[in-house]
Amino acid sequence: MDKKEKIQELMNAKKPVTLGLIAKELGCTDLEAAQALPSEICSFIKDISSFDVLWAQMSQWEKVTLFIIHEGHVFEIQSKLSAGKRGMGYYNILSKDAVIGGHLNADSLETIAFISMPFMGRESHYVAFFGKDKKLHFSVYVGRENHQLIESVKEGFMKAKAQFC
Repeated sequence: MDKKEKIQELMNAKKPVTLGLIAKELGCTDLEAAQALPSEICSFIKDISSFDVLWAQMSQWEKVTLFIIHEGHVFEIQSKLSAGKRGMGYYNILSKDAVIGGHLNADSLETIAFISMPFMGRESHYVAFFGKDKKLHFSVYVGRENHQLIESVKEGFMKAKAQFC
């Protein structure tokens, strides 16, 4: 079975399918798994130096869910993103009222992808940030209210995808 067939089999399975699961099943890195997805599901940005502009645009979205998966732990933080600025080797998010704040090592990122892939039978869209180590470092999902995608955020995602990919 080739990669495309395996991905299709996983997508049709009755279990939650994540990029990490696809990578595990294909025996490859998270980035290679994303690259194996059909182009209608995954689009890559043209230039990693667009990070600052992309993040600034995402900070205009009403609400997102930041996913950080580390050593099998899954952190989900729902909030509006705050814009940041570069300094001391990081992209710093220091807004006083920021729920999601901190220091992103943007220079460690290799690429960014816009992924539209159902999760547990529900429409889902996210921006995936991959490191030079080929691992998924974190993702910013289109936010939900009452289990429904926030339409304005979905529109922002689609607009950014068209602009950056």
